[in-house]
Amino acid sequence: MKKAIVFSGQGSQFTNMGKEFLTSHMVEIANKVLGYDVLEILENKNNELNDTYYTQPMIALVSIAIYDKCKAYIDADAFLGFSLGEYVALYASGIYDFETILKIVKKRSELMQKASVGNKGKMAAVINLDETIIKNICDSISEQLNEVLVIANYNSKNQIVISGTYDAIELASQKLKEAGAKRVITLNVSGAFHSPLMKQAGKELKEYLSRIPQITTTKSVYLNTTAMPLNQNELLERLEEQIQSPVYFYQSIEQMIKDGYTHFIEMGPGTVLSQLIKKNYPEVMVNNIEKIEDFINLRG
Repeated sequence: MKKAIVFSGQGSQFTNMGKEFLTSHMVEIANKVLGYDVLEILENKNNELNDTYYTQPMIALVSIAIYDKCKAYIDADAFLGFSLGEYVALYASGIYDFETILKIVKKRSELMQKASVGNKGKMAAVINLDETIIKNICDSISEQLNEVLVIANYNSKNQIVISGTYDAIELASQKLKEAGAKRVITLNVSGAFHSPLMKQAGKELKEYLSRIPQITTTKSVYLNTTAMPLNQNELLERLEEQIQSPVYFYQSIEQMIKDGYTHFIEMGPGTVLSQLIKKNYPEVMVNNIEKIEDFINLRG
């Protein structure tokens, strides 16, 4: 049975997530690299966890801690991360070490936050409407307003996320409901991620990554932007694209199933990805690990 591990993205965070998986050594390194007390941030007393600057490093840290705890018991052949989770997948594959990946995620969160302040926007999930209709409405509104509005995440065939300026999202919500969408839900994120409004962030991230050495891996990492395994020679270009391009999640899962993967394990806070896979691909085995009990149950 070919196993794949899937890592959560931004939006899955919750207070005290994954604290039981963190070792004192990991906390010490994370505090030093990130420049703040990670346990304090995880307690979320001042709602910091919903601030992109903190959200991304915290989800990455917790997901890595869960993976490190489980890796001796779960022999995975491939990795897939949703947006931010792609960086955890790069860590799990061995391309970047723990300290390096935290530095990269910190930089990414800073750049995305900066881009969000300069180009205000938001995201919304569209439920039960054909993606061709969604794309046509986005293109029409974008042209009408001369503002950014694009599909950002292909979560499943029945759940598509759009990203763009405030006005464009507001108008789209109305038009998509008129076109038959069951619901249009504004997401709790601080910017128009995976859209051209993040272009400058992508450019600066690539420049930053160009100075960081990579380790060659033999593991497969399926990419958000292509839904295919990574060619490591193209990693910097793909990561620059990823920050401003759609996440092809369901297409990645379908490609992995075609490639023979039959067991998917989500590691990280929340169960969004495992639920999506379970609901849409009943032929495969699906688990998630976000609590110690999940780890004990899966380990047996």
